[in-house]
Amino acid sequence: MTRTHHAPKLLPLALAALLAAHLAAQQKVVVVQSALTQELQKLFPELPSGYIDLNGNGKVDQTSDLNELIPESRVRDGQLQAQEILDFIVANWRYIPLSKLQAVQKAMKTGSGAIGELIALDFSASMDEAIRAREAMGDQLYLTPSAYKDAMDRIGGIVSSMASAYKKEGQKSESDFVASRDALFAMVDKGYPLPEDLPAAERGVLATSMVSTILKEGTANPGRTRMAIKVIGRLKSTDSASYLLDLAAGSDFPVEAMKALGEIGYKPAIPVITKQLRGSSDPAVRKAALQATGAIGGAEGLDAILELVKPASRDTLPPDLLEAAASALSGLAQKGNADPKIQAALKDLSGSDKAPLRSIASTGLGSFTTPASAEALLAVLNGDKDSGVRKAAVISLGRQKNEGIMPAFMKTLRERDLDPSLKSVVLTAIGSSPGGAVAIGLVVEALADKDQGVKDAASATLIKLYPGNQALVTGSLSRSLLTSQDEGFLVQATGILATLADPTAVPSLLGLLQKPQSEVKRMATWALYRTAASNNPKVVDELQKLVTNENESLAVRTNAVRALGAIGFDSPQANVWQTMITTAQMRGEKYAMLRLFAVRTLGLLGAGKPQVTAALSRIATREADIELRKEAVSSLKSLSSSSPEAADALASSFAQADDPELKVRIIEALADMGSDKPASLAGELLASGMSLPLKRRVVFALSQDPGEESAAVILDAAKDEKLQDFAVAVLEGYPASMMSSFVGRRLRTETDKSLLSVLGALDSRFSQ
Repeated sequence: MTRTHHAPKLLPLALAALLAAHLAAQQKVVVVQSALTQELQKLFPELPSGYIDLNGNGKVDQTSDLNELIPESRVRDGQLQAQEILDFIVANWRYIPLSKLQAVQKAMKTGSGAIGELIALDFSASMDEAIRAREAMGDQLYLTPSAYKDAMDRIGGIVSSMASAYKKEGQKSESDFVASRDALFAMVDKGYPLPEDLPAAERGVLATSMVSTILKEGTANPGRTRMAIKVIGRLKSTDSASYLLDLAAGSDFPVEAMKALGEIGYKPAIPVITKQLRGSSDPAVRKAALQATGAIGGAEGLDAILELVKPASRDTLPPDLLEAAASALSGLAQKGNADPKIQAALKDLSGSDKAPLRSIASTGLGSFTTPASAEALLAVLNGDKDSGVRKAAVISLGRQKNEGIMPAFMKTLRERDLDPSLKSVVLTAIGSSPGGAVAIGLVVEALADKDQGVKDAASATLIKLYPGNQALVTGSLSRSLLTSQDEGFLVQATGILATLADPTAVPSLLGLLQKPQSEVKRMATWALYRTAASNNPKVVDELQKLVTNENESLAVRTNAVRALGAIGFDSPQANVWQTMITTAQMRGEKYAMLRLFAVRTLGLLGAGKPQVTAALSRIATREADIELRKEAVSSLKSLSSSSPEAADALASSFAQADDPELKVRIIEALADMGSDKPASLAGELLASGMSLPLKRRVVFALSQDPGEESAAVILDAAKDEKLQDFAVAVLEGYPASMMSSFVGRRLRTETDKSLLSVLGALDSRFSQ
């Protein structure tokens, strides 16, 4: 049955489903009433509709990359509990502005009641981590790929309108410019980022407009001024940075201005920033100065930062300011400042009793490739109890050249109950290490981990290590595969062999075909298809058995067919071609892809076999599935069969073929068979509205028989101006003696002006 046949029945069902989804999205849900849920509803007014507006577009989104509906993650009772809402918030922290996350945390901590206190305890650590991560992201919205593309298109259009209005001037342009600028401010205020690929002219107009806003609005409109400063920072506009210096030095917008200067990386701002760091009594200003110093990488304020992180100063310094100072030191190191005082301070901070400080220090120490930095990082990895801190140390150790690194990594992998995220980071670091080969055995073992993220990290590491350690990687995988009964491991490891396509793994893959798990066999047959390097009769025999076994999944059987075609080996004992003919003739929609690949395999294995030619001819001329017909024609073309019966059948089916590409494939197949029929079939096709790429294929096929009949058809096709240059180039390759007389005769009878021009060009070439 075809899809067209079903369409009238399916359309009302589809509309009904869409309507039901729309109604469900608009339906009110019950939110459990408590002090905490009341505060959450103040922050997210859409909660009674069962969702949180993560995209900020005022409606519920349910797309392939984002679902804003809150699931019942705790109790399926038809209502939303505070814990279910918090589960959703923690899982989607990237999409939620920092200020709202902090407000959620405050609501948790100030909640009343015994249950409220337990909820605050349960979610304390996860909310802290979400807030730290969101703070590190900055204040921009986090958007899904589809939402990001839509937003960038909208903002790009707004900036383009501003630039266009600026060029035109005039009263209407003035109003258009202001309207576009206001629309841009509205989106920036919501946290939308700016497009990274704005043309230079548009960036210039936008930056100048922001400077104008700052100069004009100032303290009279502080909200608008803050947004203008923010845009200049996001544009990284060096030309506009000088306008921010007075703001950074003043008392109205120093935090915003220093942040923007840090984003720009404006080194002339360092003296101003250092002065604020030393002289301001406002913790927010000092924190912004520290962050900007770290971002810019200037050394001028180093002494002031070092003074803040001294052990004597730490107890009196607010925690967020101390973290900012540590981050500034780490930033200076990562910007290339190799001052030993920075390394010493970071090493000291790596022993702090506060995990965030140890993590920041470990990150900064990675910029120093000295024995002292490696020693400090190894001490953190081996002795710290916090997984986040240890992860930072592992990442930094990955940049070190120290003999103690791989033993430490291997020791970490052997730990019981190791945090999966830490394990993944260690595995990734091993893949990037020159000495990673010594840990290949442990990496293979990690493929059996319960955590999918660990498995994926181990897979990526083995693939990365493979080029320099082919025998070791393949050998380790093969040995483990043949002894393991763990389905998860078998699937993951076989998938790696498929990616590597190493011929030495074929014996192991053959053994995997005997495993009872269908998914293992699917991956093994896929790997044999990818390897395509064995003419082992045993492999062919086992694959054939899978193809004909109705108890196997279609995925396994289809992969087996593809593998047989890729191997390209047949014998009188195997007669793979017979199995493929039988498979190609199966009936039922579920066998569609199995049949298609069987037809393709016949084109690879059926040369010199009249039965194959006959079977493919029947499919090419009579099959209802148009794609299968195309594949059969291509397979006949691959066989280069000279069968007159096949050629006659294809030529006869040409008139009934409605699909243009099928017609083209028929002509190509006939041309490869050496038939004289293409020229008589191609004229009307080339005169149709068929696409230019398909016309080129027809012209090329005709040129395989470079006689007067095909030349005449190609010349007539040159009436199409788009095809003309290609057609002339093809005709220029025809035999000169034949073309000379052919062109001369056509010049005497031709009346079409465009063809006369073509004939003139050909005449000048062939008359030389």
